[in-house]
Amino acid sequence: MLAALATSHKIGLALVAGVFIAFALICSFVLPAKWPDFPGKHVGWFIAVSVALTAAMLAAVIALAGEPKEEHGAAAGETTTTTPAATTPAKPPPPAGDAAAGKTLFTAQGCVACHTFKPAGATAKVGPDLDSLAADAEKANRGTVEEYAAESIEDPNAYIAPGYPRGVMPSFSSLSDKQVGDLVAFLTAS
Repeated sequence: MLAALATSHKIGLALVAGVFIAFALICSFVLPAKWPDFPGKHVGWFIAVSVALTAAMLAAVIALAGEPKEEHGAAAGETTTTTPAATTPAKPPPPAGDAAAGKTLFTAQGCVACHTFKPAGATAKVGPDLDSLAADAEKANRGTVEEYAAESIEDPNAYIAPGYPRGVMPSFSSLSDKQVGDLVAFLTAS
């Protein structure tokens, strides 16, 4: 992660960390050797400086180690679709799929182990209930239900349904466009 930071951010973090480390080493080795009862009657100052340096280090990490905001749209060469709640890149819809093949894939890929979905006989509670996929897609405002389903399969962390943690669903990026289309057809057939 450190390699991805801008040089100025690396320098800022290094300076704050250097001061924090120098303070810790001086308080651990130099001052006790010179004054055996350190911090003694100055314990209040010692605690205040320790807390201030800890806060400075945390603030530096929060301020400088954050990822820069990505630019989307014309600057990145993408077309975008503007919706009231979100701006998402326009992406072609998944190819029309075969719902029967999608049902087979749903089971083979282990989706039944995490999701409730009546057409598959699945009742798991790890991931969102796919019986309410259309309503979830509308709340997410990520395009049509087909686009939302395809995005959720290909890039599960692009949008996380409320109440579910990030990083639980594996990426199925190894699936072909046809297989994604088949899964989407199965999930959206009603």
